[in-house]
Amino acid sequence: MYEDVTFNLPTTTLRGRLYLPPTDEEPSPVVIAHSGIGSVAEGIYDLAPTFTESGSAVLFYDHRGFGYSDGLPRQEVDPLQFARDLRDVITLLSDHPRIDAGRISLLGLSLGGLVSLLVAGTDHRIASVVAIVPPISGFSARGLFPADALRQLDEDLARDRSAQLHGAEPRMLQTSGVRVPGGPDVMFDDPEGWAFVQRYMDLPSFRNELTLSSAGRVFEAEVGGYAPRIVAPVLMVLASNDTVAPVADARAFFDDLRGEKELWEYPGQHYGILLDNYRAIISRSMSWIAGRRHPVPAVAV
Repeated sequence: MYEDVTFNLPTTTLRGRLYLPPTDEEPSPVVIAHSGIGSVAEGIYDLAPTFTESGSAVLFYDHRGFGYSDGLPRQEVDPLQFARDLRDVITLLSDHPRIDAGRISLLGLSLGGLVSLLVAGTDHRIASVVAIVPPISGFSARGLFPADALRQLDEDLARDRSAQLHGAEPRMLQTSGVRVPGGPDVMFDDPEGWAFVQRYMDLPSFRNELTLSSAGRVFEAEVGGYAPRIVAPVLMVLASNDTVAPVADARAFFDDLRGEKELWEYPGQHYGILLDNYRAIISRSMSWIAGRRHPVPAVAV
């Protein structure tokens, strides 16, 4: 059972689906769930039963500029803006008659984990948060690129910024794929990431591309300083050999958390643990969230 939902924000409109649990309990707790960079809500609709069968509603929605949501430029990743939007979504979702505003949790995968941690560090309405293989440092993300490619990227970012300021359309690059001489610019070229993104390729709302300026937006995002500010219980799910979202950064973030926290590590690389354990991780995470469903005192935000 789901309903299509629309969130009219001051500068754009976001769209998604709210799945409600088959329960007599009203209002229900809810989890707001996001996947990784460039992903769309449509790609994880099939996970809804994992949430609803535990007695929780789940909201999936597209970030601005992606999927079925409005927003220009299209395919522009901006983690800081996504976090601001998520806080507005929480405010609007709290008005829903079937939702318990005191039991709103966040679950994010990769970039979704980064955004969830940003919001948990700035918004005390969050009941609990699960961050699965989250990137913590935008500066560390620069290490995804070979030195010569990074120099070229910085030059291209500067040229693209200037061109856009003079009215040009944003330059685009491929999100995931294989970097080949003379081929398209590719942000992520790890084979496991390319295998994982195949789950989205046939979806009508998905495009395997990002604005080049998305890389610059990602480089700006630093989550580490927010760890001491988070008061909600936090579960971090990490890949022991993660270099896409460097695991050392995530471990340091976990150490800096001051409240209730739990850490799970799976052996392998960023997307590798998801290829092997995706549904199991989500299911296990929902069991963890269900154990922390005490209401959060209402705060006007």
